[in-house]
Order: sequence, then structure tokens, then C-alpha cells
Amino acid sequence: MKRILVLGAGAMGSAFTVPCVDNNNNVILIGTHLEDEVIENIKKEKNFHRVLDCKLPENLKVEKFEKFQDELKKKPDLIVVGVNSKGIEWAGKEISKNYKFPTSILLLTKGLSVINNKFETLVEKFKLILSNNNIKESNISAVGGPCLASGLANRIKSSVVIANENESLANNIANIISTNYYNAEISKDVLGVEICAAIKNIYSMIIGASEGLSSDRANKEVKNKYYLNTAASLMYKSISEMTYFTKS
Repeated sequence: MKRILVLGAGAMGSAFTVPCVDNNNNVILIGTHLEDEVIENIKKEKNFHRVLDCKLPENLKVEKFEKFQDELKKKPDLIVVGVNSKGIEWAGKEISKNYKFPTSILLLTKGLSVINNKFETLVEKFKLILSNNNIKESNISAVGGPCLASGLANRIKSSVVIANENESLANNIANIISTNYYNAEISKDVLGVEICAAIKNIYSMIIGASEGLSSDRANKEVKNKYYLNTAASLMYKSISEMTYFTKS
């Protein structure tokens, strides 16, 4: 049994606790300083999460942010960052107050950042934040994959990729969080996984609009029946473009 500390009680941070608990870990979900009311409601409603519209595991421990540093001092085996991209810097500063290497940090947050006029992954940004707060050594992994929070919270079969340049470290995390419905593969291509995780939603929206994009001549009924040609074409072009980005 491992001790897992999840920071962020939003949809994905909360949903992520489900496979962690189901894999027999000791899991603590702590809201950010902006989520006290969310935590109060979860506790009051016996671990029911209003946004996910489902109940989180009964043995999941849920706490307000005021307890975060105390839990951090207990040296969890895995720290999971489930805040949005705007909260990454704040989360890094808070974790740096009592972070002890070689504890693993896993970023659920998706996106890219601009550092010194260059696009960088959030793993690199998080390392820089910790370094700027006197943490010179850190172990940070990223997770990517087509996984919606509501599906995960309801134990719908999902697949993700844990990325770390050290495959052994990524494999350790995968072993901690994997269940029969949450399949975690590993990769040492952090850049590729993070870029694809960040831009896949753009392609999803484009492919989702394929019916409307399928023709400027056909009527709505015809497009509704035959738009899959366009969807397949957009899927191919999306994969080709993702390949180009990750090689450039």
C-alpha cells in the first residue's frame, strides 16, 4: 500500500483518486485554497462529488488546503498535481515548502508553457518552479491520454501514458495506479506525450465538426449519412500533424 497525496479537488484530480483507492492505496484528496466549499460539500454529502455527479470511494480521505503541508511532511510516495494550468506555479511553490526528493510528482495538468520565448512542457516548467524555490532535485512525471474525468470516476475502461525520461520511475507510478479499468502504459518520450496531450483536444474539436465540414454542396441529411469520409480524413491529417510536431 502506497501513500498518495492529490492536490486539487476539481473533476480530474478527484476522479484520479478512484483507481488509486481501488488499487489498495492510502489516498488523500486535498482541495486548493479556492476549494474549501467544494471539500465541505464532499464531506457533508459522504464523498459525493457534485461536478462528477457520483460518489467517490468511501475510504478516500478528503481535506481542506489547510492540511496540505501536514500531509506533505508525512512523505507521501506519490504527489499528484490536479490543478489547472493557471495554478501550476502556485502548486509548485506550495509543494516546494516541504518536498523531499526522491518522492515522485505526477502532473495531471495538460498544456504547454512559454519559457524564455520557447514553448516548454509543464514538466520542465514545474522543475524550474521547484528549482527557483530551492528544490534542486525532483522526480516529475506527466500523464497523457484520452481520458475524461466523469468516465474515470465511474470506472469506465481507459488508457493513459505515464511519461518520464527514466522508464523505471514511470513504471513504478504505473504499478501504483493501474487497475483492470485504468490501464497505464509508460514512455520516456516526455516531450511527445506532453505535446500530444496538449494539442489532441484541438483535433478532437475539428473531427467533431466533420459533419459540418464534409461538404459545401450536400444538404444536411446527406452530410449526416456520409460525413465519415471527412472524419477519417481529418483523423489521418491530425495524426500526421502530431507526428510532425513531435519530431520537429
